[in-house]
Amino acid sequence: MNQFRSTKWDHTIGYQILLIRDFLRDRDEETHHFDFSHFNFCPPMLSLFVSKLVKDNGFIFSPNPLKSSYHETICLLEGLDPDTTKDWKIHLEGYQHKTFLPLIRFGTKKDSESAQIRNNLISQVGQMIKSITGINANFFSGVSYLLSELSDNIVDHSLHSHGWISFQYYPSDRFIDICLGDSGYGVLASYQRYSGPKDYSYIHSDKIAIGEMIKGESTKKEDERGFGFHTSREMLIDGMGGNFSFISGEALLLNYKLLNFGTKFPGTLAHLRIPLRSLKSGFSIYDYVE
Repeated sequence: MNQFRSTKWDHTIGYQILLIRDFLRDRDEETHHFDFSHFNFCPPMLSLFVSKLVKDNGFIFSPNPLKSSYHETICLLEGLDPDTTKDWKIHLEGYQHKTFLPLIRFGTKKDSESAQIRNNLISQVGQMIKSITGINANFFSGVSYLLSELSDNIVDHSLHSHGWISFQYYPSDRFIDICLGDSGYGVLASYQRYSGPKDYSYIHSDKIAIGEMIKGESTKKEDERGFGFHTSREMLIDGMGGNFSFISGEALLLNYKLLNFGTKFPGTLAHLRIPLRSLKSGFSIYDYVE
């Protein structure tokens, strides 16, 4: 049985990434159970990872007989989904005095009604982050851009029915974590499925695929470049003094280092850490958005 036992989750980024890698390496393919008997807190990257595995990939959840209200408060495993949650906006507004938001599960359909619901949800998530952290208008515009761009990537490329968002504010350390992920096909598959005039036959690994995505090589329309991912990374690291982590398939991007992840990650996961103490006073998204 696979187990997550710690009651005091280490919120360092490297620890969380290694925990995910080791779990995927060592998991029992037949049982797919989790033991949450000591699960009282979990940072956004891990809670999103566990929830998308259970909800989107059919893993079995081993119920905790001593289940705390924390599980329900963060909507662990299920996520807050506008398609199934009545008055979701009112529900979300109930977190304005907390340091976190519930796990958000959003649909990826592209019809106008679905897109409007999703856009309203992403906008509301941004407003809640602003309310919880007290960031000013400039940095709020940056957070809004990052949420919008990275969620759009999931909609455009995952080929999965849903994406996920999680958020946590650490008041004593003055930083925030935002995580977005999906259980889709990953970046490499986007290039492998491409059937337009460009030749992407040289993209045969996850590392190459992420490298080309950073360069703006797009699988969209012929005359359209895809600099949103590159812009998001530069804005976060250079403009906001943050850290950017991204996993897809067997590749791991840590800020500017492109590494082997060590196993295959199902879908994609983007983790953003923004230190509020060191935000630059002259930050503007217009220095980064093309």
